[in-house]
Amino acid sequence: MPNFQTKALVPINYPYCSDDIRFEWEAKSGNESLILTKYKGESFFIKKVIREKNILIKGDKLSKPSRVKYLQDALKAYEKATEAKSLFSNIHTSKNRLQKHSAFLKDLDFFAGEFRSFSKKFEKICIEVGFGSGRHLLFRAKEKPNTLHVAIEIHKPSIEQVTKQCELQGLENVILIDCDARVLMEFFASNSVEKIFVHFPIPWDEKPHRRVISKNFINEATRVLQKGGRLEIRSDSDKFFDYSYKVLMSYEKAHIEIRKNEDLEISSKYEDRWKRMQKNIYDLHMINSQISQEREVPSILSFDFEVGNDKIQKETKLGENWFVHFETKFEIDEKNYLWRVAFGDASHVEHCYIRVLDGKPKYFPKNLYASKNNLLAHKFICERMR
Repeated sequence: MPNFQTKALVPINYPYCSDDIRFEWEAKSGNESLILTKYKGESFFIKKVIREKNILIKGDKLSKPSRVKYLQDALKAYEKATEAKSLFSNIHTSKNRLQKHSAFLKDLDFFAGEFRSFSKKFEKICIEVGFGSGRHLLFRAKEKPNTLHVAIEIHKPSIEQVTKQCELQGLENVILIDCDARVLMEFFASNSVEKIFVHFPIPWDEKPHRRVISKNFINEATRVLQKGGRLEIRSDSDKFFDYSYKVLMSYEKAHIEIRKNEDLEISSKYEDRWKRMQKNIYDLHMINSQISQEREVPSILSFDFEVGNDKIQKETKLGENWFVHFETKFEIDEKNYLWRVAFGDASHVEHCYIRVLDGKPKYFPKNLYASKNNLLAHKFICERMR
């Protein structure tokens, strides 16, 4: 993560503009501050942490911009504006990163809006969960030009690498998105997907509750897959394979195929390494046999009221299959503030901010949607903030 450390900063007056970078305001909580930054059409926070021996300036994990370079540029502008003399800095390194927005990169707003009409241009839809280096994704996209390949990844360097390859190869049938696969699945129409690939996901052998495969995920996969469609799980982890098999076999009806050490047309660099190490590789396929009812696209979670005096304290509320945790309050001034919150259920947790400006609350840094995991938690947040 780009950052720099300094002994002192010269205060700046907000809003402060440096070329096309704008620092709007600073919200404070104890020794931490969040500085709202606007650049290249994106809004994100720079975090300032006052420590015993120095001041650390870095990006905020919850609001990271789509490009690492955007954060680097913002940190350099802040360093210059505050006349910081850095004790340590990695923000001036020059790497060949994407500097412009790519048409391949989409967000949940796209899937909530135009995706279903856009996807009609293609004969079929496939989903790839965690594309890594992109070997499998790029191979299939070239082999199947009439299929739309929706690829999900949360590792930003992988996203940037594969985006470059899509642009260099002139592919027109790939969409990339940085989000939780368990959330994105709810935005697909029922019976619309031919295949879902989950190849070599993080097995989370020590934290199985974090695994992408769960009954909720299988339920959504079954809904979005067309009749005869396939969920293809591939892993080198014995524990993950056993776990996934048990999840699938817990259903009253299941059509499952199992293979071991089968070579595919294309393999990732990690798979090549594991083969050299003579590790076993397991394939577990679920073939969908049902037709599911259609479901509406999730709507945006919003607040239809204004907030008076903030009476919320740090707290955690546990409900039936949901929770809300008000973590930290950051104050902009007497009337405006932020709450850093976490909410959802055991299978998926949203980490975000609730920004309250002039009494109007809004989730930040992006729209959140009424998925099954967070709707009940959102209702409690609304009740608590009224």
